[in-house]
Amino acid sequence: MTKGRVLIIGTEVATNGFESGASIRLNGIRELLERCQMEVTVVARSESTDSLKKDWDLVVLVSFATARHLRKARKCSKLVWFDATDSWRLTRFSLMRSGDLKQIPILIRDLFWLWTAPKVDLLSFITRRDAEKEKSWWRKRSIPAIYPVQNLERSINPSEKIRLIFVGDGKYGPNVRAINFLRRVLDLLPKSSQIHIYGKGFENLDSRFVLHGYCASEKMYFERDIHLAPIESGAGLKLKVAVPLANGLKVISTPEGASGFSQNSNLLLATDEASFAAQVLRTSGTSKSNNRKILKDIFEEDDTLQIIAWINQSIQSVA
Repeated sequence: MTKGRVLIIGTEVATNGFESGASIRLNGIRELLERCQMEVTVVARSESTDSLKKDWDLVVLVSFATARHLRKARKCSKLVWFDATDSWRLTRFSLMRSGDLKQIPILIRDLFWLWTAPKVDLLSFITRRDAEKEKSWWRKRSIPAIYPVQNLERSINPSEKIRLIFVGDGKYGPNVRAINFLRRVLDLLPKSSQIHIYGKGFENLDSRFVLHGYCASEKMYFERDIHLAPIESGAGLKLKVAVPLANGLKVISTPEGASGFSQNSNLLLATDEASFAAQVLRTSGTSKSNNRKILKDIFEEDDTLQIIAWINQSIQSVA
């Protein structure tokens, strides 16, 4: 028997059926609610008009991009959970610095939706850093809970060969800059070194990059892989770091990419091409990982238990 009816509104990317950071986030919230015995309906924000005309015990809006629906959610539901996920302002500024000026009016629009939004019953972010970046609008409203990314477990294949791995979309500006960074890293490594890329949209890559395109996750991860994540900016917990790290694989990243993660012997930091190359050489000489099970303690902060308690207590009080 279900305890209540929940509507989740997500972006089109989060609800299109393909795996992405947005879909992993939404599915993590859905599964949490289902574990609490809630009956869950998921809709994309562009298709939410009819659903927002019905009565719900709880409406969950996932991502800053759904903030425009907060007022309607408040009218049709006894409880509203706004999962802002990451700092939308930090994300926009990162894209602006890379030359994407269309982010300026979008940022203004998003801020208008937030400042005119009604009170929410639960506010959550993916890390404390993201929450603090948005403190100017929530500090007089609702203290946020921290709900890290979920659903990180992957199948890890046995292997005797060490591979260097990069995962990303070649049409995304930060990934293009990361590839250029890794070109310079390869110049500092033995000539036989290669980097395996999982993702599409990359152009004019030399033979040192091995393109695999998009693959099913069970074909991507091998136990001696070293994942490279030269991340310069952005918000949230980076899946390039989170997925391999949670499955016991080695990750070399920047301090920016490591933000939000707790100290871990498999998470190695580097700040420039020379230190990246040094970490690759050092890590390549180590034995294979002996901890390939899903890890629960890779995040600096996690309020999942408090969120579960809030769901159970709040739904009971409005039932």
